[in-house]
Amino acid sequence: MTGAVLANASRVHPQRQVSPILRIPCEITSEIFQHCMPEDEFPPPTVISAPVLLSRVCSGWRKMAIGTPRLWSKILLSSTHNFEDTDASFPTNMEFQAVALEVWMKRATSLQLSVHLHYPTLPALPISELQFDKLPPVFRVIVGNAGRWKDLRLSLPRKYVPYAWNLTQQSGSNLESFDINDTSIPTSGPAANGAIPVFLRADTAETLTALSVRALLFYASSKPLPFVRLRILFLTYSYPDGCLTLLKYCPVLEDLTLHFNDLRDELTPADQPILLSQLRTFHLSHTANGDDEDRDFVAGCEIGMLLDSLELPNLKGFYLWMTIAGYDIYEDPEIPWDYLCRLITRSNCALTELELRASYMDTASIVKCVQLSPDLKYVGIPRGEELEDEVRRLLPSLQSLRTFEELAQRVISQRFTFNFTF
Repeated sequence: MTGAVLANASRVHPQRQVSPILRIPCEITSEIFQHCMPEDEFPPPTVISAPVLLSRVCSGWRKMAIGTPRLWSKILLSSTHNFEDTDASFPTNMEFQAVALEVWMKRATSLQLSVHLHYPTLPALPISELQFDKLPPVFRVIVGNAGRWKDLRLSLPRKYVPYAWNLTQQSGSNLESFDINDTSIPTSGPAANGAIPVFLRADTAETLTALSVRALLFYASSKPLPFVRLRILFLTYSYPDGCLTLLKYCPVLEDLTLHFNDLRDELTPADQPILLSQLRTFHLSHTANGDDEDRDFVAGCEIGMLLDSLELPNLKGFYLWMTIAGYDIYEDPEIPWDYLCRLITRSNCALTELELRASYMDTASIVKCVQLSPDLKYVGIPRGEELEDEVRRLLPSLQSLRTFEELAQRVISQRFTFNFTF
């Protein structure tokens, strides 16, 4: 009798046989799955991280995970295999990565994909022998599905960078974000020895919204087009003239970062200032190789001259970091560093944030920049009681003041006690 009652109850209330977690509506579960994904990085195709991990919990979750295209719209394909000889071939797991990318494409349905190819070491091949079939297998998928890519990030050794960069530009008809990283550039030591330039093509001029390049870049198209949607530009290890050439074709740029390393040749400003009418944030830096802020300051190219080539009427935030003084200022620290003052005056811009991480700058030039920017809410300056007091006096409504150690000024002062020749 009792068994019959239980049987009837299970037919009346079949949900009692279902796990409580599976009673959650599919829409909510899919949203929860989305929050399991890495926020700032692309997920690798492994069983210990989402989305693959989610699909291995149970058959119900597997069905929901595979049926949620957003989970499969990003992927990191990486190899830590070290290739030490020219005859090395790609290991089996790199062939598997091409298959994994195809699986991701299928599960993403009609969504465009964001792909990070992180191969810091690859077989050592002469440039003359670098051909399509010598690239990692995933490039077969990249080239064969040109319209599927929204965001491409390539981290490759120097000799592979130009070929792979050019190939993916041609194979990315809908690219919105492009990131290229020359992994042969060390984090410390000489940065550009044997650098091979990479050339930006006009293929992506209509679609690209963000571009980040850690390599020697040139925009040298035979028919250059304006990048009508490019709003974020990050360039490091390029040369000033190449950067200025590209900036001429960036009419809607909003966020610009230019990081130069150990430049020695003098910079020649453009004939006419380049107008970037929508630029709001500008990070400019010139440091010794390795970005070691505790290293002795040295003399080199005066990167401030680059500001004479720009007109930025809507600039709100300017951030300067220099551990290399221009030759003239290195020889005579009392020379005014008035490049920024001229930029502010020429552009008639109203800065709200200003950071001058360049301790060799004379106090008078810093004070003048502050005087020209009465709307400042944040200021970063070299440490010094008199300068700090003057800034606070000029900006009574200042919300935040940050100071930096005067390492550069001490180093320069010490060096001038000895005979110095270039």
